[in-house]
Amino acid sequence: MTGARRGEGDRASRHPDFGRLIRDETADTVICHVCGRAFRSLGAHVRVHDMTAAEYRREFGLLRARALSARSLARQRSRARRAAYLASEETQAWFAAGREMARSGELNRRRWNGATGQAETDEQRQVRRESLAAGRRAQARDADGRLTAALRAGGFADLGQALRTVYVDRQNSVEDTARVLDVGKGRLRRLLAEHGIAIRPSGQNSETGRHARVELNNRAAAERVGARDITVWLRERAAEGATLRELAAATGRSIPWVAARIGPR
Repeated sequence: MTGARRGEGDRASRHPDFGRLIRDETADTVICHVCGRAFRSLGAHVRVHDMTAAEYRREFGLLRARALSARSLARQRSRARRAAYLASEETQAWFAAGREMARSGELNRRRWNGATGQAETDEQRQVRRESLAAGRRAQARDADGRLTAALRAGGFADLGQALRTVYVDRQNSVEDTARVLDVGKGRLRRLLAEHGIAIRPSGQNSETGRHARVELNNRAAAERVGARDITVWLRERAAEGATLRELAAATGRSIPWVAARIGPR
């Protein structure tokens, strides 16, 4: 980036989204803090602003491990890394050793000792703690933003209404409720407790809940293809010659799901 860099406080004051990765959830893109353009990934783009990805993260207060990509692309890359990890016993052993070092605090000691050539000082410990706290705050802001967007998309007046509607009335599981509200399962359990909503025993699955999930899936598929009744739409398309695979791709559902709604052919 041309010109001398200003301090973090100056950067925060000059950009309203300092410390937050800007996302367009509708288009599934991320927005460049510098030029405001949308991309699936910013890693290569920021070079036009004379920055590496690492420099971009520092410039705008993002976590060093923050993926500068759209959610779908980040998930795709995560799945690829997971597959590579599971396919390599050597990699699994390497990560196991690293996790043990992280639990014992050895990784932090090595990082600070390697950077300074001496034992970590009180000041360095304080800087590290402040850095970790800032990262957690940024993650919390990002999580709050996703939850707010999910509430808005679902038409809920507030979080309490959303929890009662999705988890209690519709009888969705913790996993499905977390997915609808775009929160982690651990956080969802805390939110349910804060709102006085008892968590159902693991494995409990009522008929009401099953019916609600079926209706939710049907409605989502119908909205995706612009149909009023997804079963009628599927049967009409099948009669016109569409294959099960084509219909599954169009609705975003599985082939068995499509076949069950069309019935015998």
